[in-house]
Amino acid sequence: MIKHHKKHKLAITLATALTCTFSCGFVHTETININNPSFENSFDGWTDIDPSSVSGVAYQGSKSAKMSGNNGRVEQNVTVDANSNYTLTAYVSGGGKLGVSGSGVSESTTVSTSEWQQVSVSFNSGPANTITIYGEYFGSEGRFNSFGLEKTSNSTEPTEPTEPITPVTCTGSSALTIASATDNGSNDGHGPANTIDNNFGTESRWSSNGEGKTIIYDLGVQSEVKSVSVAWFKGNERSSYFDIETSSDGNNWISVLASGESSGSNSGLEEYDVTDTSAQYVQIIGYGNSSNTWNSIVETKINGCSDGSAPTEPTEPSNPVGNLDPDLPPSGNFELVDWTLGVPVDENNDGKSDTIKEIELSSGYTRSPYFYTAADGGMVFRCPIDAPKTSTNTSYARTELREMLRRGDTSYSTQGVGGNNWVFSSAPSSDQSEAGGVDGTLEATLAVNHVATTGDSSQVGRVIVGQIHANNDEPLRLYYRKLPSNSKGSIYIAHEPITGSEQYYEMIGSRSSSASNPADGISLDEKFSYRVKVVGNILTVTIMREGKADVVEEVDMSASSYDAGNQYMYFKAGVYNQNNTGDADDYVQATFYSLSNKHDGYAY
Repeated sequence: MIKHHKKHKLAITLATALTCTFSCGFVHTETININNPSFENSFDGWTDIDPSSVSGVAYQGSKSAKMSGNNGRVEQNVTVDANSNYTLTAYVSGGGKLGVSGSGVSESTTVSTSEWQQVSVSFNSGPANTITIYGEYFGSEGRFNSFGLEKTSNSTEPTEPTEPITPVTCTGSSALTIASATDNGSNDGHGPANTIDNNFGTESRWSSNGEGKTIIYDLGVQSEVKSVSVAWFKGNERSSYFDIETSSDGNNWISVLASGESSGSNSGLEEYDVTDTSAQYVQIIGYGNSSNTWNSIVETKINGCSDGSAPTEPTEPSNPVGNLDPDLPPSGNFELVDWTLGVPVDENNDGKSDTIKEIELSSGYTRSPYFYTAADGGMVFRCPIDAPKTSTNTSYARTELREMLRRGDTSYSTQGVGGNNWVFSSAPSSDQSEAGGVDGTLEATLAVNHVATTGDSSQVGRVIVGQIHANNDEPLRLYYRKLPSNSKGSIYIAHEPITGSEQYYEMIGSRSSSASNPADGISLDEKFSYRVKVVGNILTVTIMREGKADVVEEVDMSASSYDAGNQYMYFKAGVYNQNNTGDADDYVQATFYSLSNKHDGYAY
């Protein structure tokens, strides 16, 4: 295996005129000659690579270069001064990539536009005296015209000194807020913002080809940076090579991790310890991977603290509504590597419903009509009444996810206090140190599409859409129920102590089998969100709807005995049909539009 090594770092500068106060230096420019910049003499001075041709449609003059397919490209070698700042420009119509390459230089940008648009790439020439400028095909037919290259330099007029930056010192470590993500202008259309959208679908990623490509994260404020967690594209198939640097001002960088290498066996977040530094900016510099020269990141978390206050807790659910691709399987839109799926079929003839393990589930599994991607990109769960049960001890069928913190590592047992499950922070300290996580938050956005309308009146219309499961009991069951005579449904929860009777809490409407139509209820196909949060012995359930006040229920579990030793927890989400008396083909169905699970100490 050949490992890629660090190349000359590029200093990216703005090469357009600046409007300044008296304290700014002026930007001076020098135009560099490009042979036949508008293609009026066809390809004279250029090397053209098919499929390219000369077009009669132009921004300026009468001709342009047209790229009509993959590999289409025009390029020209230009003499430059070493270690100098330049800006390359061209007018582009359609799809195109504008770039520059050379010894220690590799910068590009892409565009897709229906009108002629000027595109620019700023770069530093590094040690190079000759560079190659180019325009090439990017996604669709495109035309290039009016290339330009300018050398830029600032005057030496003194500037007012800036105030010194005060280092941040604080304790603790958690995920910091990332204000924005940018790159060095080089990606294949999968942009840097995809790495901070909490979407672990593989199409939501940053991808840039070549050594020394950078992605920069702005934390918004000075923070103490202690580690960086990265989910690499195809992280379970190949190792990625990288450096990590931090900066207080975005210009002067400090190396905090050199010659980093991912495990090659994990498609989820991997945490990398870095030298603790006070910084506002963090950049990852990619050097390709063990298979090719691409740098591809699905999601990034930066961990540390911004002051001495309590750690920042991320609350935005993953896979925001509207960011889903209907052409992908559920695992393409949702991170499912830490879930198994129970489906209401028995294809292996063992007398109970089948379980789809983490790796298979996260590798594109679908099983219509029970688990698939909807036309709007949502993740559909459907379960009929007449279906195999998960075990002989279960009365009802389900199509439901079961949380698996081990993420496919079968060295962890599925049961017991260990790396696969989590515990309450009220549990003994020995259990907390052994568990895969402590306390937890489950968040989802969904719509219930159908509930059973036949059968016993005490069961009709019921479905569980979220749970916390313990060894043998259920600290939480979250119900949706809509009676056939009502147009809207209700929401209620059940808490099951280890000893004693179940406790029910009505949040919206009534759970009664003869309830009237709830005035503030939730209709079928109406989107709503829930947040289930456990801190110690306090369970908080929140129902959220656009344009309506949150509905919150808090349950004190101090007397429920879950803080005793050897009690382990896991979340469940999907549809758990609570009717086994109706017509065989009657069913429940819900579509999820976001789903996320979080725990303190969860290492992934």
